[in-house]
Amino acid sequence: MKFKDTHLFSSAANTYKQYGYYTDTIPDTKEYYEFWDEERRKCVDGYTVDKVTITGYHYFYLNYCPIDRAVDAYLPDGTKIAQRERTFPAFYDGDYDYFSVIAKCRKENKHLSVLKGRRKGYSYKSGSMMTRNYFHVRNSKNFVFAEQKEYIGDGILSKAWDFISFIDDNTAWTQPRLIDKEMHKQSGYKKRVNGADVALGMKSQIIGVSLKDNPDKVRGKAGELIFFEEAGSFNGLLKAWEVAMPTMRQGNKTLGTMIAFGTGGTEGVGFESLEELFYHPDAYDCLGFENEWDAGATGSMCGYFVPIYQNLDGFIDDNGNSDTGEAIAFEESQREKKRNANDPKALDQYVAEHPFSPQEATLQVTANLFDVNSLKEQYNKVKANNLENEGTSGILYYTKEKTVGFRPSPDV
Repeated sequence: MKFKDTHLFSSAANTYKQYGYYTDTIPDTKEYYEFWDEERRKCVDGYTVDKVTITGYHYFYLNYCPIDRAVDAYLPDGTKIAQRERTFPAFYDGDYDYFSVIAKCRKENKHLSVLKGRRKGYSYKSGSMMTRNYFHVRNSKNFVFAEQKEYIGDGILSKAWDFISFIDDNTAWTQPRLIDKEMHKQSGYKKRVNGADVALGMKSQIIGVSLKDNPDKVRGKAGELIFFEEAGSFNGLLKAWEVAMPTMRQGNKTLGTMIAFGTGGTEGVGFESLEELFYHPDAYDCLGFENEWDAGATGSMCGYFVPIYQNLDGFIDDNGNSDTGEAIAFEESQREKKRNANDPKALDQYVAEHPFSPQEATLQVTANLFDVNSLKEQYNKVKANNLENEGTSGILYYTKEKTVGFRPSPDV
């Protein structure tokens, strides 16, 4: 789809950028409440312009979640440079796809595994989704799970707390807090009724949980949204996912959405867990997509993949359409530079973090003397077609008659 006039999806944000406020209606008047009720409706139900509909999550992100992003600036001599600025997100085609996929997961009772290139803004998008639920979905619980506490505090949660502060300061949706802690906030207030304190208001929660090598800590934590942060280096990811799945299901209905996202370039068991989720989506109740990227994987299914050339800064037009051809050419030139580096792992590391395919994102960055990329192509062919399950595993040994025998073994 080729997008046009996408600035119309950000009309509220554009008003704020121009005037420093969202509406000039007088507070506590009928017009004032009608404006904010209509904005709430867009944040929940979505918004349509010229027969193109964005989801409520996407509308909320574009209009109520200022982020740090690169924008064009000019030196006194007219030279154009890039600088970081706190401003509202731009409309990108890749974000449209992602938020649409989230809506599809909810409708089809599925979860989502995401393998992506570096710096795609997923912490911002995740924080905005939880914040939208905090203000607009009554009694919702929204969790962030991570292996280590530092991944939570400097990731999704910090973004969510910034969004909450901005909305409290600039909208009519301000909520007092029943709980206001570093890793846990709950909207609402208490009122004295018949001599007892009664909790009222939205009563929605955002909670961060550090598992610290104990995946069982996710047990019983059902939520409207559950994010697994830094899933590419999450050693207990598969166990935590399996423990959480029954909590998110009632019969054949899924009560919320779990999302694990990560970037390539990480060694070890943690990344292998994300790889398992990604290449076997159906086994983990995840939405599946035909693998159109990996060589030798035609006809197989995988998770949601975001290549580096989608939403790549400098290669997106004013309406958010990615120029994939130019982006790929740029990335090829960057890879050529890495080929000339003294570090033999420099190219593998760069390719894994800036992938054109899942095969590249799942490169194991090691000191292997062989062509890791070609080995990975064969490895992915084996994984995509379940060839690792062919035959019987076992041990060859010499019999008493000095012939070679075979003994099945599940341990090899």
